[in-house]
Amino acid sequence: MFGKTEKKPWAAVLAASLLLCSCEKNPDNDGYHVYSNGTAVSETEYVEPLPPKNRDYADFYIPDGMVTDYISKNCLTDREKEIYESILPILGNLKPRTELPPEGSEVYGRLLEVARHEQLSFCHISKRDVEYSATEQQFDVLFEYRFDADEISRMNLASEKTAKEIMSQLTPDMDDYEKLKFFHDYLILNCENSTSDEYADTVYGALVRKKALCEGYAKAFSYLCNLAGIENVIVTGQTTVPHMWNMVKTGGSWYHVDVTWDNPDDKLHEAYPDVILYQYFMVTDAVIKNNHAIWAYPIEPPKADGIDENYFSREGADVSRDGELLQAAENAIIDAVESGRSGAMIKFSSNDLYISVLSDLNAGGGDVFNPIIRRIKTDYGTSIRLSWTDYYEQYRILTFIIEYE
Repeated sequence: MFGKTEKKPWAAVLAASLLLCSCEKNPDNDGYHVYSNGTAVSETEYVEPLPPKNRDYADFYIPDGMVTDYISKNCLTDREKEIYESILPILGNLKPRTELPPEGSEVYGRLLEVARHEQLSFCHISKRDVEYSATEQQFDVLFEYRFDADEISRMNLASEKTAKEIMSQLTPDMDDYEKLKFFHDYLILNCENSTSDEYADTVYGALVRKKALCEGYAKAFSYLCNLAGIENVIVTGQTTVPHMWNMVKTGGSWYHVDVTWDNPDDKLHEAYPDVILYQYFMVTDAVIKNNHAIWAYPIEPPKADGIDENYFSREGADVSRDGELLQAAENAIIDAVESGRSGAMIKFSSNDLYISVLSDLNAGGGDVFNPIIRRIKTDYGTSIRLSWTDYYEQYRILTFIIEYE
């Protein structure tokens, strides 16, 4: 793990300098050999040279896309922007202390939280305290950092590499919705919930170590959105515990995306590891507020009232009246089969409709899905068995489990 390996900066410099020559052996250091193709190999430990820092406010490397600037661009006064811009070099250069501005600790604390939301690479701050200096007669903020600049650079480099691999899987014909769905699905399938990993609140934890808390999921999703040119903002609030998720803007409207809560619970995931849920993908304020309290901190987030890009609307997986069940189920199940997944979801517009359909299915009405099973056999050469669960009963969602024979 980064931070656990003994660092030898001289080794990186030496290796970099050796790459400039074409000799077969370095007579000055028996531990290093350089071959004629220009590849340096260490018999002990090779440390990849770090790129130069590329921001004037940080002593470490920050990849493109690791700044989500919706808040600082749209929600701060001129004075707040001035204070915010003074904060970045303090954190970016890992300074241990700074004097509070005249506005006081409340403003300063809120802008530090803005930095936490926007500066996705600032994963190193472990503690901050306010202390009064009697001699100076002023209040100071004291910082402690859990990683040094070289460690942060290496974490950012590794995250950037993984992000580029993810972005390379996008195709030119994808619209914003399809890109967002790809990011959402990728994180669910490739990252597990973790409360113990020390990097779980970072982009690096989600993308590289593949273990994350909600903060790691949210920051990784934001980073990918930035690379795709999709406007977004990280949101904080409360579920059963303090929580963090994303909002995205597409088609002129804002939507909530909560990757963490679209991860199936342990029991469902253990039985069907590739099941992906979409209850919290591209939803309105009204939907997210069913079990999320949205905090107006560090800023009041934008209003999410878009419906056109909601998963169930976009995928044709919503049932608003009798007679639409089969078509909605077919749309959702075929989408899952084409992706090789074991789960599909449809949503009902009313409780009465949901209860009626579920009652019929539980009474032995499962044969209604036989035409879908036959079509998949004919069109895709794949035999499947279908079952269903009321996993999201309170939201009128029916979740199908697809077993491939």
